[in-house]
Amino acid sequence: MLRNYILRFIPVFLLIAAFHMPSYAITAREILEQSVKQNFSESFRIPLTVKTYKGKKLASESVLWLMGRMRDKGGDFFIDFDQPKESKGLRFLFQMREGEKPKAFMYVPSTGKTLPISMENQSLDLGAAGLTVEDIQGFMPKGGEEESIVKEEKVDGRETYMIRVKLPDNGGRRDLWVSKKDLFVIKSLNYDGQDKLQRTFRVIEFFKTEQGKDFPREEEITVPAKNIKIHVKQDGAVFGAELPDEVLNPETFGTFKWRN
Repeated sequence: MLRNYILRFIPVFLLIAAFHMPSYAITAREILEQSVKQNFSESFRIPLTVKTYKGKKLASESVLWLMGRMRDKGGDFFIDFDQPKESKGLRFLFQMREGEKPKAFMYVPSTGKTLPISMENQSLDLGAAGLTVEDIQGFMPKGGEEESIVKEEKVDGRETYMIRVKLPDNGGRRDLWVSKKDLFVIKSLNYDGQDKLQRTFRVIEFFKTEQGKDFPREEEITVPAKNIKIHVKQDGAVFGAELPDEVLNPETFGTFKWRN
């Protein structure tokens, strides 16, 4: 996730151009690995406001915390819902390691129980906020994928690599636009095996960090088939934050009081 969502057509002219495509000194996989390494090299804590629209009507608004700690070829992500009232205390924990099957858990405050959840259903809605397992897992490699650089082009004034990731599970693909300067994924399009657009992602606003780097402030996700648009806004992101081990432990993440 969600941090720039860590790791998300083939027109005829691209098929023709493929025969004349230049040989890149850097590979698509190296770009994606460097993106994760550069932008997720430390732990972070980010408050998020998530607004989900059905057409033009606001369907839901949630406030939650996203925390993460990156590890060698993997990462742990913790989500804690603060609003709305009916979702307060709902928590999720995701554990991802390269070469291993991802693990996910959900803590339900009304029952006081922690339940394992399947990462197989990438469209699983998290806390009725509109966000999915795919959004949290972001653009981190999931294994068995085939990546290639399609071309270089300018998107919203930024020079980017357009990378195509072929997905092994459903024959679909993900097209990503990664900025050359800071290696952020600033846009992505997800297609199913029938070449139908399933989900889009793009950064619509950046802000400057204390270190003078651009960082996404607001992102937009759309689900065309459902006429859904999701705005994710983040303020007050803290990087290099000390995260208690308890919030990343399946046995304690649900009940540990990480805030005073």
